[in-house]
Amino acid sequence: MSPVKALRNCTDLEKSVATIAVIFNNHTGPDGKLSKTQAKDLLLAQFQSFIKGQELKPKYKEIISDLDEDKDKRIDFEDFMIILTSLTIMSDLLHELRCLTTKK
Repeated sequence: MSPVKALRNCTDLEKSVATIAVIFNNHTGPDGKLSKTQAKDLLLAQFQSFIKGQELKPKYKEIISDLDEDKDKRIDFEDFMIILTSLTIMSDLLHELRCLTTKK
């Protein structure tokens, strides 16, 4: 079964993770990894709403500065998801979203 057909039966959460994987894979090199600079650029381009307002927080600075150090290290999907999750947890947007409820 093709990945596109498989996604038709996925939940919203599964589709969200699949979207992250596709975006990550579209930016990786042949080794399936990102340089730290590529990861930083991808986050700044694709994750702006979650990063907004975090620039002065020490933890944000630590995460981003780690992406600037040692440019030879490569980031795989697992590492990228950890970074993405860390930024999500500390984001102001997440706190705003917690106030919303969806009724189905």
